[in-house]
Amino acid sequence: SILRSSSTSPSSFRRTLREITFHLGYEATATLSTRDIPLTVPCATHSTNHIDTMGSRLSAKVALIPILRSGLGMVDPMLELVDNATVHHIGMYRSKSLMPVQYYNRLPKTCNVDVAYVMDPLIATSAT
Repeated sequence: SILRSSSTSPSSFRRTLREITFHLGYEATATLSTRDIPLTVPCATHSTNHIDTMGSRLSAKVALIPILRSGLGMVDPMLELVDNATVHHIGMYRSKSLMPVQYYNRLPKTCNVDVAYVMDPLIATSAT
């Protein structure tokens, strides 16, 4: 795997993680609810130089939660798909007993989103 190989260059790693995240995010967000919105789009061939039409916008409030630090590379491609998402962070590591330990938590006190995506590429042993 490109992501696990020690010979993968940093730029190749970032590019591959970005591409994988974009495809996973596309599939993960495919069933989110949308609402219709009116749009005015330019059209050079139309007499008024624009056309009124309908578009779609997400109606669900979305949060992205990367697990530090490995999940940070997944935030930007997901924000391309859901640009109005809020971003919160969780930091975890694996203890000597192989149990996950949370060392950082920036989740809000109250939940004000409809769906949250926890992002961690699980490149190593995925024990956290």
